[in-house]
Amino acid sequence: MSTPEEHFEIAVDDSNDTEARETALADLETANECARLADVVRDDGVEDRYREQALTGLAHPQCTATLRGLAEDSGLPSSLRDRAEQLLDETPEDAGPT
Repeated sequence: MSTPEEHFEIAVDDSNDTEARETALADLETANECARLADVVRDDGVEDRYREQALTGLAHPQCTATLRGLAEDSGLPSSLRDRAEQLLDETPEDAGPT
């Protein structure tokens, strides 16, 4: 079984195929690895599609504070900050991981 660190490395390594990267991100979401998902979102060397998937993976109550931090992170592109804000507005307080 892979560790959160291994999932993170798979997700950010562009030599891995799309399926492996998406699965790694989904596994990070399932494990409530909010900080690691946020690290993917903040990594400007990662393709936008994976950054957006990681951001969407934060849309549950366990990661609200992390999501809020991303919405306020001036170092992120405005499109990601706006999406983080939208996810904060759309996430019910009692929702679990998707």
